[in-house]
Amino acid sequence: MHSKLWKIVKILLAVLVLLTVNIGCAPVEGEDNMTHVEWTTFYLNRNHQVRSLCYRFDVNYDPFKEGQGTFSCFFVDKKDANCLLSSAMVTSEDLAELDAFIQKLSLAEQEKKQSEKLFAHDATTTEFYITLGSYKNKNRRKVTLQLSSMQQDKAVEILKRLYAKVSKREGK
Repeated sequence: MHSKLWKIVKILLAVLVLLTVNIGCAPVEGEDNMTHVEWTTFYLNRNHQVRSLCYRFDVNYDPFKEGQGTFSCFFVDKKDANCLLSSAMVTSEDLAELDAFIQKLSLAEQEKKQSEKLFAHDATTTEFYITLGSYKNKNRRKVTLQLSSMQQDKAVEILKRLYAKVSKREGK
């Protein structure tokens, strides 16, 4: 009786170990879930006929320079005031929320649609890209993604909070 119970316990432990190894190594949407994506540029821009709906955010980050980077932005706040920063210094601590957002994105290359676009004078245009890789080993590549409207809204919220934090520190 004791030896049969011992064999069952060993089999269950072996199955548990195999399941744990398989779950820990499962790839998630083109990236290994244990991989931290290195990025150096985050750019989000929207032009619109209505000035209050326009914005531009540009973050350049080099984790090998003591986790420092620059943050530039323009948007109009709820009080119709211009919010503008040009090359303000940011740290990896400042960019933690943005980095967490980037880590959750599916960064698999998306096929570019080669369709002719005719823009009306008042058309809304949005541009978004992330530069992946690092300055250290010079393997950088620009990835253009199609963000959902919810993802765009979330990114803009994060970047506006970053603006509030950095502008307070800069005394603006």
